[in-house]
Amino acid sequence: MKKKANAFTVFFTQLPRLMLAALIFGVILAGFCSISILAGRLTGMRNIIVSGLGIIPSAVFLPGLVMVVRKYAVEKKFVPVVKTFFEAVRDNYKQFIVHGVVMYAIASCSAFAIIYYGTAAMSSAVYSAVFTIYLLFSLVLLVMLFYLPVMSVTYELRLRDLYKNSLLLVFGTVLKNLAALIYTLVIGAGAVLLIIYTEGVWRYVAFGAICLLCPLLISYGVISIIAKGLQENVGSFTGPEPVERPILSDEEQSAAEAMNTEDDYVFVGGKMIKNPNKKA
Repeated sequence: MKKKANAFTVFFTQLPRLMLAALIFGVILAGFCSISILAGRLTGMRNIIVSGLGIIPSAVFLPGLVMVVRKYAVEKKFVPVVKTFFEAVRDNYKQFIVHGVVMYAIASCSAFAIIYYGTAAMSSAVYSAVFTIYLLFSLVLLVMLFYLPVMSVTYELRLRDLYKNSLLLVFGTVLKNLAALIYTLVIGAGAVLLIIYTEGVWRYVAFGAICLLCPLLISYGVISIIAKGLQENVGSFTGPEPVERPILSDEEQSAAEAMNTEDDYVFVGGKMIKNPNKKA
């Protein structure tokens, strides 16, 4: 593959391999989500709180898909899919149990609150304001989740640093984050409409297609969009390849050195840099 190949070209030339990774994760996601949806129906609690529980065990296998996508879309290394997928799961499953709980909490609470306040907003200006604030807050958390999985499989950071840095990066490369957000919302809206406007057996077909295609499309597109900014702020995905680091003024360097923290990275003047006070 020529170096000039971009992520868009790679997606179509390597689609069969990428679809294998999508199939592995999609089957797992569909299985766990089906169990949680069935549990909701059997218990009479047909809501996002119960039906979304499948997100937690499914997230344990997310590092496999993220690693394959990172290798193909960003590094242009066409590694064996199955081996890479399950090695990434083995190396990262502990962190992703926690991430799964966080993703479930964000998804379920955001969906519940948006539906509740969105309905109430039609009859009250106060609820309209609350709905707007909660919607913006949910979008910020969604962008944070763009960074969390790929940072987890790439860098050796403590959990608190992963969450802190993921949140800080929301306000870093704003334009790229906005592009990734719009891209994700378009795919998500398409998936919702597909479920709404299908019935009977076609709804099950639609559910399977969503589990298969949406995780791949979203992860591939988002990682491709945010990868350059992430590497510039935190570090290269590939290790030995040099990445241009943020240039700090004397004032920013002094501010970084004055910070009393043991975090691996600090945010100074809109730039994320390695903590100059922390020894390697």
